[in-house]
Amino acid sequence: MTGFGCVHHIEIGVQDGPRIVDIFKNRFTFSVRATRFTPLADQWLLVKNNTRFLITSLKSADKEKLHSDPYLINWASRIDLNQSAEGGQVLPVKDSVFNIAFEVKDLDTSLRRINNQGVVLSKPVRTERDVNGYVRTVTIKSCVGDIHHTLVYKGEYGGYFLPGFTVLEEEDARTLSKQNYSLLDSSMEYFDHVTLAVGMNTSMEVIGWYERCFGMKRFLINGDEDDDQGLVLSTNDVGLRLRAMEYWKCAEVGLVTEEQTGSGAVSRLSLVIAEGLPPIQGSTEENQVEAWIQQHGGPGVQHIGISTTDIKRTVCNLNQTGVEFARPPPSAYYTKVGRLNDIIRAGEDAEHLQRYGILIDTEADGIHSVSHSPKIEKCRRKESYLLQIFTKPMLSSDPFFLEFIQREGASGFGSGNVTALYRSVQAYIVSN
Repeated sequence: MTGFGCVHHIEIGVQDGPRIVDIFKNRFTFSVRATRFTPLADQWLLVKNNTRFLITSLKSADKEKLHSDPYLINWASRIDLNQSAEGGQVLPVKDSVFNIAFEVKDLDTSLRRINNQGVVLSKPVRTERDVNGYVRTVTIKSCVGDIHHTLVYKGEYGGYFLPGFTVLEEEDARTLSKQNYSLLDSSMEYFDHVTLAVGMNTSMEVIGWYERCFGMKRFLINGDEDDDQGLVLSTNDVGLRLRAMEYWKCAEVGLVTEEQTGSGAVSRLSLVIAEGLPPIQGSTEENQVEAWIQQHGGPGVQHIGISTTDIKRTVCNLNQTGVEFARPPPSAYYTKVGRLNDIIRAGEDAEHLQRYGILIDTEADGIHSVSHSPKIEKCRRKESYLLQIFTKPMLSSDPFFLEFIQREGASGFGSGNVTALYRSVQAYIVSN
């Protein structure tokens, strides 16, 4: 059975399920591998290698019925729920990436740690069974916006996904058009990182919550980052503060590690926390983080990075299937006044990168507070870099977007990487 590391799946709540499923299938060439259709909701599991998205479309907001369902959560904003004349029984009016599910090796130990922090449970501990065994789950409410985290114990389960889902044969790809079938891309591999957009002056509070509840460890993004202030980036008038944390010593906090999966699935997942800084007095430019939060309706998952082994192939294929990417950098980016020296040192072709609008960042590895593996240490001794590109927002009513990233020995985030992200998104905000 395919292994998926410590990230079991990431759930996206949408109003128009078939439309979003079609985008993932025909533009990003994911396959529908399991479904679950009930009077309360329709759900589709979309899979590509070690990457799994669960698309959920609610049909009922009945609180009691949703509470009885083993998996369903109403992701409608807290304001909408509180203002509902029916006591919180309102369907979501916006799409959202709202549930990051982790596979754990010991649910009881994880739950004790969470209970000690007084965390609110979105779903109580449940045991679901089918002919393949049983799965235990619990869902907790994050301290960030509409985000939840489902913890999944599958040590006694031999099925593909979760009990209650109908597993489909791998014939879904044959329903693609002839053109898209020929563009099925095996280079997209796994979730690399998730970036959360949070309110001003809240990132340390968020990091503290994840450290206490999940045992995550903060790391400095690069040598320029101040331990107290984080990594501060700016354009002329507006600024961004980034801090990051990750799963590293997963075995100590109950998350399934790469060694335990035995599948080669990568368990390292970084959580990047982005918060806007107050604008310079008199500035009229809108801060991209604050603009994103306003469009989303509160803090939440801004984007997800997906690892690829061949970003040029990935972008070429996605261009042909109709995926729209963020505005590319100016042509000077690929010349001597830009990043040409880095491109040459990395052995990449500037013309190819420019053709696809791909960004490059030479290694400025994060200063991690935990030990690296010998494999990582070997990578750190050679020239390291990464390549990346960002899509335009892809959901019907939400500014969430994807990033594709190819790491060549780069295990952290360099300042050039995050600066490129900030400027790319800022350009998109200003142009719209």
